[in-house]
Amino acid sequence: MSIQMSEDVIAESDPYLMVVRYQERLYRGGWDRDELLSDLKAKLSSKLEPLVVLEAIAVLRILSQEDSSIAGRLLAIAVGEDDGLVDVWVEDGGIIILLEMLDVIVAFKRPEDIPQLTQMMVWDLFQIPSHILLLIRKYGCRELWDAIAAAYSMEGEYDEFIRAQHVETGKMISQLRSSDWMLPEDTRKELVALRASAAAATKPVLYVEGKTDRAILEVAYRRLFPSQERPFDIKECDVTGDAKGGAGGAGTLDRFIASVRPDSPSLALALFDRDKEGIDSYRDLPKYFVESPEGQLRSFKLAAGGRAAALILPTPEGRERYAELSNLPIEFMFGDDVLSMKTRAGNGLNLSFPELVISAKRHGKPVVGSMPNTMPETRVLDSGKGTFAMEIVSTLAAHHFEPFRELFRLIEDILSTHLAHTRT
Repeated sequence: MSIQMSEDVIAESDPYLMVVRYQERLYRGGWDRDELLSDLKAKLSSKLEPLVVLEAIAVLRILSQEDSSIAGRLLAIAVGEDDGLVDVWVEDGGIIILLEMLDVIVAFKRPEDIPQLTQMMVWDLFQIPSHILLLIRKYGCRELWDAIAAAYSMEGEYDEFIRAQHVETGKMISQLRSSDWMLPEDTRKELVALRASAAAATKPVLYVEGKTDRAILEVAYRRLFPSQERPFDIKECDVTGDAKGGAGGAGTLDRFIASVRPDSPSLALALFDRDKEGIDSYRDLPKYFVESPEGQLRSFKLAAGGRAAALILPTPEGRERYAELSNLPIEFMFGDDVLSMKTRAGNGLNLSFPELVISAKRHGKPVVGSMPNTMPETRVLDSGKGTFAMEIVSTLAAHHFEPFRELFRLIEDILSTHLAHTRT
């Protein structure tokens, strides 16, 4: 009772603090999309006070990290097919929320949403047409532009801002279509390479042990965050040419990250597997790599000078025993259903169970033997990492990559908070 009374007092004295606490609960996770959608609709059904609007926007920004199907769910709310909430949009707070929803919807650029988005252009809310045109420019959504240009005439539009946006959007779409294809093929290829090189020079880099680690992480990021550009590059440090990676990759990785100078032009973060080779390499980093105080399962070290860091693979829920046995390579981040998948040709990961060694005493003399092992956390990756990374992981749905979400959150936190602020 005293705790509740305390929170009521806080809410009366500083209601914005309650909004901050609500946002913090969202960022910590532990919810699912249906819960968030229900919460959003509940807020839209209440009086749209400024604090309610702030909470609704926080929900939408969390939902924007979901897969593309969330766009259809939000569009159903926006056009009034879901609980008839369309009347909310005439309110000041409602229009703010609707504009935020449209930003999420258009970002996914789903062809099936275009008819309803086109229809929204004729709504009697002048913000909607101009905002959709702005989003077309922002995301380069050519298909939506074509549909609107064919179905919606700007000649009778009374708002000058909307007409101006229509003209500017048309120019931008025209430039998108014509700027590159008019160049000779060799020039286009060179231009693409130069752009990629320029982007790589300004981005932080996540270095991993082997080629398969890089392949897995690239697919994982695309699945979990389909609407946003990855803010860091990924490169492998296994220079042996062996797709299996392993000790050679970890050994190269620790030597490389230790050599990053304090005046390096780009930030560097090394990711070690939580297996014996990775843990040994991480532990043997030079003394100027200082361990963070965040605990063993979220271990990372920051180098003096602030341009490099090293990270041990965080332990996803359900894999704690693997971590305790120093047997958590990146492949074991996936669930057992994924680890057992095979290609049509029957290829995939080949796992083996090391025999258990047992000892006992009989008549005062030691007796040593072995017995079959069925403990999954002791499994060993014998082969098939290349096939798994290139042919199986690329076919997986977004939900299979959920164990990687915390890893990416930690990577971006280190790069943006612990390292980026030290740039010279």
